[in-house]
Order: sequence, then C-alpha cells, then structure tokens
Amino acid sequence: MFALLRLVSLRHILGAPLRTGLTVLGVAVGVATMVGVMSINGSVLEAFRSTVDAIAGKADLTVAGAQVGFDESVLERVRAVPGVAHASGSMTTIAPVKGAPGERFYVMGVDLLDDGHFRTYEGVDRELGALSDDLEFLNSTDRMLVSERFARERGLKVGDSFQLITGSGPQDFVVHALIREAGPVKAFGGSVGVMDVASAQAAFGRERTLDRIDVAVDPAVGVDAVQAALRAALGGAFEVERPSRRGGSVATMVRSFQMGLNLGSGVALLVGVFLVYNTIAISVVQRRREIGTLRALGATRLRIRALFTLESLLLGGVGTVLGLPLGVLVGRIAIGWVSSAISSLYVQVNARDVTVGPLELGLGVALGVLGSGFAALRPAVVASSVVPVEALRRDAAQGAEVGGARSLTTVLGVGCLLLVYPVSLLPPPLENLPVGGYLSVFLVLMGTTLLAPLVLRVLWRVYQRPGEALLGVSGRLAADNFARAPGRTAVPVSALAIGVAMSVCLSGFVGSFQASSHRWLEQSVPADLFLTSAARTAGSRNQPMAPDLAEPLAALPGVAQVDLVRVLPHDVLGLRAYVISLIPEIYERYGRPELLEGRLPTREERLAGRVIISENLSRRRDLHVGNTFEMSTPTGARTYTVGAVAVDYTSDQGVVFLSREVYQAHFQDDRVDTFELYLADPSRLDELRRTITERWGERHQLYVLSNADLREEATALIDDAFAISYAMEAVAVLLALLGVVNTLLAAVLDRTREIGLLRAVGAARSHIVRLFVGEAAFIGLSGGLIGALAGLWMGVLITQVIGNQATGWSFPYIFPVRLAVTMGIASSLCAILAGLYPARRAATLNVVEALAYE
Repeated sequence: MFALLRLVSLRHILGAPLRTGLTVLGVAVGVATMVGVMSINGSVLEAFRSTVDAIAGKADLTVAGAQVGFDESVLERVRAVPGVAHASGSMTTIAPVKGAPGERFYVMGVDLLDDGHFRTYEGVDRELGALSDDLEFLNSTDRMLVSERFARERGLKVGDSFQLITGSGPQDFVVHALIREAGPVKAFGGSVGVMDVASAQAAFGRERTLDRIDVAVDPAVGVDAVQAALRAALGGAFEVERPSRRGGSVATMVRSFQMGLNLGSGVALLVGVFLVYNTIAISVVQRRREIGTLRALGATRLRIRALFTLESLLLGGVGTVLGLPLGVLVGRIAIGWVSSAISSLYVQVNARDVTVGPLELGLGVALGVLGSGFAALRPAVVASSVVPVEALRRDAAQGAEVGGARSLTTVLGVGCLLLVYPVSLLPPPLENLPVGGYLSVFLVLMGTTLLAPLVLRVLWRVYQRPGEALLGVSGRLAADNFARAPGRTAVPVSALAIGVAMSVCLSGFVGSFQASSHRWLEQSVPADLFLTSAARTAGSRNQPMAPDLAEPLAALPGVAQVDLVRVLPHDVLGLRAYVISLIPEIYERYGRPELLEGRLPTREERLAGRVIISENLSRRRDLHVGNTFEMSTPTGARTYTVGAVAVDYTSDQGVVFLSREVYQAHFQDDRVDTFELYLADPSRLDELRRTITERWGERHQLYVLSNADLREEATALIDDAFAISYAMEAVAVLLALLGVVNTLLAAVLDRTREIGLLRAVGAARSHIVRLFVGEAAFIGLSGGLIGALAGLWMGVLITQVIGNQATGWSFPYIFPVRLAVTMGIASSLCAILAGLYPARRAATLNVVEALAYE
C-alpha cells in the first residue's frame, strides 16, 4: 500500500504543486483558526481561574459578600466559628492606570500580620519577611509592593511613583519594593500591587470594609462541616465557597460568547476540509484510467479506497503540521482582542499569554487529519467502484464526476432541512449553552451543501441567456460547463455559500440587535450628558466615583437635574447580573421605559421591595409580576417583588432596578458610576461639556458623552464583540475562493482537448478567457445567492433561538438586504479574480499539444 502511495499518489500530488499547495493551505488556515480560538478561550478562562487561585493561596474556603464589600467586624465572627483554624481579611480593587487608556491594575489589600499563612511574596532585591515591622510601609496610604513585570513594562524602580484612578480622582502611589511574579503576583497577568489592608481602604475610599475572608479549616473538622457552620453563622448575606467556584461561574457566563467563536473557527475548518474533498474528487475523475489499470492488474476495491484515503490523510497531515504553529500565532495576535471584549461585556480579565495545551493540539490534529480523511470517503468509494473495462476507454473521464445530483444526496439534504425546526426546540442542557440552536444552524449548512448540486442544475438554465447576452457564445458555453459536473462544481459553490451565509446571518443578528438597542437607548436612556470615570461606559471597566460631584454639577447654568446611577455587578439567582440604582423621580420624568409586564412602582412600593427587572432576567429565571426572589446584600438577604418587566439591553445576564434610596439602605454604598445630566437648554450641551471637562475632567479622568455619543459607543462595543467573528468569516470566504481556483485549474486539465478544438476552429484566446471567467462568475454568483438564502434562515435561528436561549433577549430579526446584495456581487467579483489565473492558463495552451492530450 505504501509503495502505491509513493509510486502513484505522490507523483500526482507533486505533479500539481499549485493545486496541492492551495489544498494544504486551506487545511492549515482552518486548523490554525480552530486551534487559535480554542487556545484563546482556554487561556482567558485559565487567566481568571489563576487569578482566583493565586489570590486565594492556600485557603480552603472564602467568605465573600456583595461587590461593595462588608464591614470588617465580620472577620471576628468568622474566627469564632468552630473548625476555623485561621482567617484573614482582604480587599481588592481593579484601578485604571492614569496615562494608559484601557490598562487596569489589580490592587490587593492584605493584613500583613497574618497573611503569610495563605500567601507568600518574594522580593526582587530585598527580603519581604519583615514587612510586618516596616512602619513606613504600614503607616502610609500611598506605598505599594509592585510586581516586577508591571514595573519593567512602565520603567519603574523602587522609590518611583505612578498614578491610579480612585473614586476621588488620580492618586500617586510609590513603589516600595518589587516582587517576583510568583504565587498571588501571577494574578491578573502580572499587573498586581500589594498594600496593607488598612492603607488600601483609606486610599480607595473603602473605610473598614473587606471584600473577602480567606479561611483555613481544621482537618479534624473538615471543609464541608466548617462551610455549613459558617453559612449558619453568617446568614444569607455572605457566600461561603471553595475558591475554585467563581472560576466556574465565569466559565458559565462567557460560554455562549466562546461557543460562538468556536462555531466561526469550525466553519473555517469545514471550508478547508471541503478543499480536500474537492482535490480528491477531482483526482478520482482525472485518474480513472489509472484506477482502471490498477484494478486490471489486481488491485482490490479496498486497496483503491485505502490509497485515496491515505492521500487525503497526507494532505491533511501536512496542512495540520503547518496549521498548529500558525494557530499559536493567531492566538497570540487575538488574545488581547478577546480579553478586552470579555472585560467589557462580562468581567475584567487580563489574559496576556496564550498556552496551547495537549487538548488544543490533539483536537487540531484530530480535526485536521481525520476531517481530511473523512472528506475523502465518498471520492474513495467512487474510485473503488470504477469498472476496469470502462475506465480504460480513452474518453472515460469525459463527463465523469464525483457526487452528482443523486436522489440519496437530495433526500439527505431535504431531511436535514426538515429537522431544523424540531432540533431548534431542544432545551439548553446547561446555562448559556443553546445546543439545539447551534445544531439547527449546522443542519441548515449541511442541507444547503447537500442540495447544492440540485440547485445548480436549476441555475444552469437561468444563467444561459444572461451569460450569452453578456459574454456571447463564451457565456453560453460557460453556463453549460458550469452545470456539466454539478457534483464537483457544488463543492466550491457550497464552500463559498457557507462563508457568505455566516457573514449574512452574523450581520443580520448584529444589525437587529443594534436597531433594538438604539430604540431602547432613545426611549429608556434619555439623559443629555453622561459622565463616567476611566471608561466611556459604565460596567465592569469604569471607576465608581464619590457622589460629591452631583451638587456642583446641578449648580451649572443650563442643568435641570442630575441623576446618580450605580451599576453594580452582583450575583442574582446564579447569574452575574447588574443591580442598577437611580433616582426614580428624575428618571420617570424624562424616560419612557418599554414595559412588557406590570407598571412602574410608587415610592411606597419601592420602599417595600418592589422592583423592575429586565426582560432577559424574567425569561431566564421565569420571574413575572408578583413573583419574589432573594438577593444577598451587606445588610442581609433581602426579598424583592417583581413590580414590572422592562426591555433592557444593559447585560445579557439580567438587570434589577432599585431606587437609589433603597439601594443605599440595603447595600451600604453611595458611589456613582454615571452622573446623568438633563439639560434645561439642550443648545448649551457643547458649552456644558467643555466646562465640565475643564473643571473636573483631569481630576476624575472623566468621559463626557452626549446621548448621540453613547449610541455610537454602544454600536462600537457590539462591533468589537463580534470583530473576531467577522475576521473568521472572512477567512472562510478566502478559503472558499481557493476552492474556486482549485476547481477551475482542474477544469483546464479536464477540458484540454476541448480547449484545443475550440482554438482549432477559430476561438480566440480572449474567448477562452471569457469562457473560464464566466464559469468563475457563475460559481461566485451561485455561492452568493445560496449563501444569502441560507444566511436568512440561519439569521432567524441565531436571533430567535440561540440569542434567546443564551441571553434571554427577544428582538425582531432584520435581514441585511444591502449586505446580502453586496456579498453576492463581491463573491462574484472575487470568484472572477480567482478564475483569472486558470483562464489565462487555459488560453495559453498550445493548440497542437492540446489536441494530442490523452
């Protein structure tokens, strides 16, 4: 068998270097995209888990309250619980770095008198064991131990100062000592500083509050027993969990985002596998006489199948070997992109390094090599079915093809499409994992691919007259050749259609969401000016501010009222939702929230715990008007009643709206994420923006956005979230165009004698060029048309099924007509460009040699 591979197959593989190179490149790019995305997803989650693990150190349990922290008196209550061997309180904050937009610094405030039980710090140029006796460090509110990496990247040394943004504005901090990137300092990508907890509380306006208590358990009592005792002693206001649990909750939260990336990379790999199929299928047609000779000499059908399967495995193996290191490069280039998107949408994470582990490498090899082998199964079966006598005829290859528009293929394609609806109804097996939706999208792709040969037979008749009108006889011949072997032509058409379909459906989903979110912003976020610190929008990246700024803002000429909005990430019924507080009297005067259920609560009802929740929280947790639910707060577990359900797109995890009065009483927090200004005279907007920026912009690192600016920012945020998906769809389209080149190069070889005959009867070289360019145009146009129709169906599925199950949001789907038309034209033009080289190659064939071919 390997002798046949060496003597027969390698001769053909090396004899067509361009076609072989295109096939190997397609597999390599597909594998690289898949491995790169998988490694990015794994590295982002590992970065968060390592942050949690590093900060937890040797703790068996952690006690945490709301995001706003809790009084440090809780530490003594924890220490008093039987079975607690050791307990240490700490606080953490992620502060923006002044002068470095987008850069965040993780500050750990720890009790240095007993923190050594859980964590150790290794100094770079000094011993840190005596820090508990270093009075200069303990008694200052601006000295910090800084990670070696952060200091190196910013050119800092011991004694230098740098600025972080706090709730009161920028503050200078002094590098007291450098610490090595080990243990807890590995957290947050190495951008870490350590302070004494009391100093950190003072510096960041967190007087006498802690964020967590690390607990070491007496082995004789056991972790489970101590966990139960702590929960009983502390009540529902606190979470008592193993440190690893939070990493799992983040994995659940970003699951749908990462699965979407995996889907895009899978499409790129699928198109690469199509190239292998196309190459092997073409090879079977062109080598029918050779296959017949081998069969006549005694080669069994099984041996012929094995030969072509090994060829595909070889192509896939070479492509995979090239794709694996390329995938590492893709991961390193895109890690910052994905990390930034997750930080903006979900939770702050600082993933800098990409690690490609055995899982990613194994899946890359399996999908690249085995996927290529799978692609060769049908061509190999066709090759083994060649009858020796028929194959040895001189014209055996004339009109032969692999995979025509046969009844079985048609039945399978129709079956796939009929299964789409029932499969889409499958409930998600896990939170944020709409498996039924993704399977239904896959069925649309497969059904479209299987029915493509049948569709091409119909399109052939459609193309005949327009082709003749535009290109003359060459156009008519191009249409005839386009449908001569629909099974083979369907491969590049299907690959192109998949790329177009993914682009159209993704654009439709994003456009639909943007249209709905803009309508929501106009109705429900009506302020004229928005003031945030350190980030352009409130969320996980901005710096909460003290409320003191509200009074001077309200005193500015032209300002009618100022609303104080707090956007707090908080665990609500197992979801990492937002608790948003505002002043209802101000908001209700200007806003027009779209209520799906209930009505706006009165002040008395708000004080009694009646709240508004978002539509997606209502859907994901089956909450409706009159239902109650609990939230843990620093003042204990509180029960709230749903008073209304409103359309809201702040978070895909859900939103609970509280009045600021109730929020401050329950959460003991008066900080502000956004000052929303309503103007008495909107014409003074630019003047007020300049005034605010001049007076407070530098001190508080303010971003002052108009309502129009906010809508633009929301659009940019959505585009950034899907940018890498757009890039992957572009890769899929590019790979599909390689398939067009591959197919037309094979057509030149198949029709060499035909081209010679055309030239002999007077056809000019320009006629031959138009013939092949026309065929390429028909392939591109067909791919664009089929892709647009499949993209419409997939867009509805992604919007109404996947999006609904993953986020709980419901919004109408808007088909991107302009993009679909653009993609149809672009795919045709790109296919024409891809067909120019094969066309020129066909036109330059020597007439005598072409007539003597075979």
